[in-house]
Amino acid sequence: MSLDDPPPTARSTRRQRVEEKERAILSAARRIFEGKGYVSARVADVAAAIGVAEGTIYTYFPTKDALVRAMLESFWEGITAEARAAVDGHPDIFARLEALAKSHLALCIRNWSFLELTLRFLPGRSQDAQTRSLMRDYVAVFDETFATGQDKGELMEEAELWVARDQFYGALEYSGRTLMLRGNPDTAPVINALISSFRATYGAGGQPKALEGRLAKLEAKSAIRVVRPGKRAL
Repeated sequence: MSLDDPPPTARSTRRQRVEEKERAILSAARRIFEGKGYVSARVADVAAAIGVAEGTIYTYFPTKDALVRAMLESFWEGITAEARAAVDGHPDIFARLEALAKSHLALCIRNWSFLELTLRFLPGRSQDAQTRSLMRDYVAVFDETFATGQDKGELMEEAELWVARDQFYGALEYSGRTLMLRGNPDTAPVINALISSFRATYGAGGQPKALEGRLAKLEAKSAIRVVRPGKRAL
């Protein structure tokens, strides 16, 4: 706090204490639920981990499910911010995809057990629409990046977004599991292979059909005759 900052009010100080307590509870809950699983973990275990009464936890989170949902929401919000930060500042579409791939693969390796907990907790719980929405916000970073590449003519316009998305995340998550099982920390071969595959499959530069489509649109928007490679202007 600088000398020019106003002194904190009692309300702001109280809110800070509440937020700090919430963070402590969520951090402890993650350790407990990762270690014991959703079924075996108890709210009392979380309370004991931070040295408070079980009733204190219920003051912040009224049920066990509410505690887990808050923990998942905090997680997905955090990694979405990480993903957006990873792609920022890269003007080239493949550099952006590479940065996102590195971020996601590191995420998978670092948080594998927690991701499994997420997948086990969500099925059959319709009340978790908010958590599902946060998961969609995370994959939207890829969607927006890919769509931007299509808009700029760097990626095939006719490529199916959902297919590319599943290839991207599916390959990274499967490879992340393999790297962990092998105890191999070298992620570079996985990233390089994935980006090379995306260049070959979706890169517009080597796609004559995509090039023709973009040239046709350019002609339609202007009265200028565009000369295609290998043809002479009349």
